[in-house]
Amino acid sequence: MTGDKDQPGIDGAIMKKRDPRQPVVNTIAVDDLDAMMEKVKAHGGNIVVEKMSVPTVGWVAYFTDPDGNIHGLWQEDRNPG
Repeated sequence: MTGDKDQPGIDGAIMKKRDPRQPVVNTIAVDDLDAMMEKVKAHGGNIVVEKMSVPTVGWVAYFTDPDGNIHGLWQEDRNPG
């Protein structure tokens, strides 16, 4: 379990590695995905997967930091349906 059962979370969705070099990708919950993507770029990061919808759940994007590490950004859909 990754948190409160009443709150969104990955709850064990870390997949098995397909390659020994495959990294673990941590995803960061944000209130404003678009603003955070701009902040990432302003601080030397690169967006590697543009914002995409996860229907009825929210939006996700992925970026690399200046060291090349991959991270996810997650914005919950506050008006699902």
